[in-house]
Amino acid sequence: MKTIAPEQNWKAARNTKEVRGGDPVSDAGILALFSKKEQKEIKYKQRVLSSLAYFIGKDFEIPVELNAPGAGWHWDFKENKIRIDPKDLLEKPLDYLRYLVCHEGSHRRISRTDFIPLETWQQPGFSFMMNAIEDPRVDNFVAENYPKFKQFSQTFHDVEMENLKKKYQEASKERLGHQPRFMRAGFEYLRLWYKETQGQAGEISTSLPQEVRQVVQKTIASARDSWWRYPLKREADADESLINKYAKVSYEINLDEVWPAFKKLVDEDMKDQRVQEALTDMQLSEQQKGKGQGVPQPLKDSLTPQQQRELEDAIDKAIESAAEAEADREAKKEREKNKGETGVSEGESTKGSEQGEGHPQAGRVGRPIDLDSLSEGLKQKIKEFIDLFPPEKQKELQERAEQELRELEREMNEALEGKLSENPEKMAQQAASEKPESERAISIPREPQTDFEREQDKQRQKDLEQYRDILEKTLRKDANVYERYRGEVLPMIESLENDLREIFVARRASRWKSGFKTGKRIDIKTRIQEKAKGISAVESKAWQKRELPTEKDYAISILVDLSGSMAHGGKIQETFKALIVLAEALNKLSIKVEILGFNDRFYEYQAFSKDMDRETRERMGGMIEETVVASQGGGGHASNQTDTGWATKLASERLARQQAGEKFLITLTDGVPQESPAHSGAEYRLDRVVNHIMRESDQKLIGLGIGSGTEHVKKYYPNNLANIDAKEMAAKLADAIREMIVNYQRF
Repeated sequence: MKTIAPEQNWKAARNTKEVRGGDPVSDAGILALFSKKEQKEIKYKQRVLSSLAYFIGKDFEIPVELNAPGAGWHWDFKENKIRIDPKDLLEKPLDYLRYLVCHEGSHRRISRTDFIPLETWQQPGFSFMMNAIEDPRVDNFVAENYPKFKQFSQTFHDVEMENLKKKYQEASKERLGHQPRFMRAGFEYLRLWYKETQGQAGEISTSLPQEVRQVVQKTIASARDSWWRYPLKREADADESLINKYAKVSYEINLDEVWPAFKKLVDEDMKDQRVQEALTDMQLSEQQKGKGQGVPQPLKDSLTPQQQRELEDAIDKAIESAAEAEADREAKKEREKNKGETGVSEGESTKGSEQGEGHPQAGRVGRPIDLDSLSEGLKQKIKEFIDLFPPEKQKELQERAEQELRELEREMNEALEGKLSENPEKMAQQAASEKPESERAISIPREPQTDFEREQDKQRQKDLEQYRDILEKTLRKDANVYERYRGEVLPMIESLENDLREIFVARRASRWKSGFKTGKRIDIKTRIQEKAKGISAVESKAWQKRELPTEKDYAISILVDLSGSMAHGGKIQETFKALIVLAEALNKLSIKVEILGFNDRFYEYQAFSKDMDRETRERMGGMIEETVVASQGGGGHASNQTDTGWATKLASERLARQQAGEKFLITLTDGVPQESPAHSGAEYRLDRVVNHIMRESDQKLIGLGIGSGTEHVKKYYPNNLANIDAKEMAAKLADAIREMIVNYQRF
């Protein structure tokens, strides 16, 4: 019987479900894949690296375990483990390995992502941008606190930078047929950061496409600002909340200052990939019909004879290349079969049909067309042709394009050895995989002792099941309500978000303090002035240091009238749309926001400390029904009564507890304040409540009157908009927020 070498053995094992994606295997199981000599070396280096990880991560219980061979390195946040690749332990220099474990330990120390909304993280290109900036941030932290790390870092980057770039070029050509612009920008951030760490001038590469150079030029200062945002060692040791604050500030810089320009590259890459998907369809048609028959006639009619030949030649070349690659794979499989080897990788045996059954390339040999080889004029003609497709076909191409870009992005994120392994997407997947409440272990009640007890238990069970059914139906209904209305106002959400982001970025105070003898970066202008005055470098005070991160400058409380009168004339429906626009935009910008409702009761839909998640949206979906119940006097509500003074007092007290430079309380109402018996008396008169808040606090109050006959808001609120037509509510509220943030008095 043929003996399988250890390196072949682990190749075969890597393709089993257990190692590739199932339950993690034990260290002993992984070690069994190697020879005795290799096991000894692996265990020795694992001990050396474990002690280093404990030291860097400030966590003397964090396990350093073996990963599947070839599966790379990462820090598992949920399980609090660092997983290391035994293949690397055998093949890579020790300083290289020290870098990796220090890097992962530093992720354990300062990387935090739980505050990033899942919707933000899942945008194509966003996670790659975050990783391209977070990795330098983590390395900067460990290099400042542990100087020896710089030596490890240089060994690693000298070995890996070119390998990583080469892997990206090969993977993008193989999967997409072009190099995505946004990834080129991300790799350029990494290159410039590394030059900076070596004390070298970092000029943006002239080999980059012009649009990529422009984006990097526009955003590199912000990216640099972000990767210097980390706590000092003493800060990290003293307070976990400071670690979170630094991480959040870094994220906000990325989101507000880097992402808008970065996303434009993603959008252009998406357009190119739509072209590639359309060419894939033509390639399939060409295979089925013969030369020249795969190009749709309307497209042919728009092309010059030269462009037609160019396109047909490109399709033929892709088909020939795919056939050659398939022949090579088959020959390789045959050779390995003859040798009796079993370690054929799944990727090698299924290449060319990776897309899955739903994709046009499924079940056939296909290869992307080299888009860079096509003339700009031809690509533009194809894009114009795609724009004429029916909406459903355009949607299909868009979905396929997103899938391909996401797959490459996932692959490149994994290639960045120190990836954010516990990102919001993975946390959501883990949460979804957990057993629901109904399936978790529960205590077993005692058996009923009498017929009466048994009958009582049956009735309680029946009532419980009926209540559960009603609750589930209500939640589904409320979730559907919110999502249905959100679909109607998505363009307004995006517009307001973009407008507010520009305002917040423009108003953000400087994050660096000048006037120090040492620091992270030098104020060039100040240093030039010092040199003119003859001040030596030793005496220089041109250095800048980071300010401690602070929370966002804004806290916004939104108080919505849910009295019975809001149920008439479409007022609550239009107000609900406006509320969705505002809530979604502010939450995406990480502005602290609280959403409250009132009639003769007080409702909390989103607290300042909570994110806009599924449960919040479900709760908000009940707002419309709440006004209907109130209008009918059901559920104990005082029909058509509006406890505005009492509710404003409660909302103001909650807002007062927030740490923010600018605090706003916005009330949306259609009625004159009308106290219920439960909240009557002078202390709840709205005019007195408003005057007290204006006099005794730093809160800014705004009253918005919904519908005609709401001039009363002018009486109570110095800053107001009255008689807002219900159908204009969303647009008016968005305008009011813009004005409010730019200049509070301009209403």
